[in-house]
Amino acid sequence: MASVSISHMVIFIASLVIAAGVVGTMTTGVDRVNSAIDDGSIDASEQLRTDITVISDSGSEVYDAQEDTLTVLVKNTGTQPLPPDGTNLDVLVNGQYVVPGDLETEVVNGPNDAWSRSEVIRLEIHNQALEEGDHRVHLTINGEKETFRFRYVE
Repeated sequence: MASVSISHMVIFIASLVIAAGVVGTMTTGVDRVNSAIDDGSIDASEQLRTDITVISDSGSEVYDAQEDTLTVLVKNTGTQPLPPDGTNLDVLVNGQYVVPGDLETEVVNGPNDAWSRSEVIRLEIHNQALEEGDHRVHLTINGEKETFRFRYVE
């Protein structure tokens, strides 16, 4: 009878150890899923609150051939303030990535410490040798995309 009790005790202790291991593994997995969901919701919230609009007139002279500079006015139409220095702003001109060193920004209608809602930045894109014809500037920030098309005539 005592041998049966001891074997039952050993089996009970072994099942507790296995159950504790399973619970520990499940808790870690649930924490990782929860963390991923939180990160995704923060990213989604940031993306939903971000909106930009190019307000430059495509018929105006946005390109200076003497300086090889393209100037575009971009308005923050979202609810989230954005960095005024162009951080997180990806720029493509005719499908070619523009390195951050060739970008210069200035807040036009407000202090230069933030690019708040309804404020406009003047985005100057340097070192752009454009030929006569149709061109496009593609802007992306926090997942928000905006494309500006214009025609350059010498």
